[in-house]
Amino acid sequence: MKRLAAVAAVLMLVTACSDEPPRLHDPGYGAGRGIYDTRPDTPYTFHEMTLCLNEPGSAVVTDVAPIEPAGGFEVLGFSVLPVEGPFVGHLGEPTQRMADAGYPADGPMVVDDVCPDEQSGEGGTVFTLAVEVAHTDPAAGSASGFLVTYESGGETLTVVKPFGISLCAAPQQDPPPPECETRIVEPD
Repeated sequence: MKRLAAVAAVLMLVTACSDEPPRLHDPGYGAGRGIYDTRPDTPYTFHEMTLCLNEPGSAVVTDVAPIEPAGGFEVLGFSVLPVEGPFVGHLGEPTQRMADAGYPADGPMVVDDVCPDEQSGEGGTVFTLAVEVAHTDPAAGSASGFLVTYESGGETLTVVKPFGISLCAAPQQDPPPPECETRIVEPD
């Protein structure tokens, strides 16, 4: 009888888990990038963040918002594109616009494949999340990461991408001025 109850509990757990919508994978670690000699109100594009699903299905990215923005830092636009070949990004320079690098400018931003196997790298597809950002402060603007909002399985969900960006008006220097340091949000 105890064995039957245990089997029933496992089946209920499996059934409950299978009702969860596919989620965007969270790698659990952060990174960052800073650039110097930036100008206020000028768009800069970054493409180092990646997206893929934890299980088969699809997700539509609906919004990307900065976490802990400073210096008038804002997201001007975002786009999603599958990675082709060994390169994650499609941009040559941060001043290149997303559309010029082949990122879709409109329509649904769909992630529709699982992550490649962590051990072998086989199977699945990684998608690049590109963001165009700007700052209004004359000295610098920054964010410690991005909150990605998406729809999957009829639910609205979010994932934190701990990718810090610093846009610094000063020329490159070591150490960087405090307003130019790249901060990275702690992943949950």
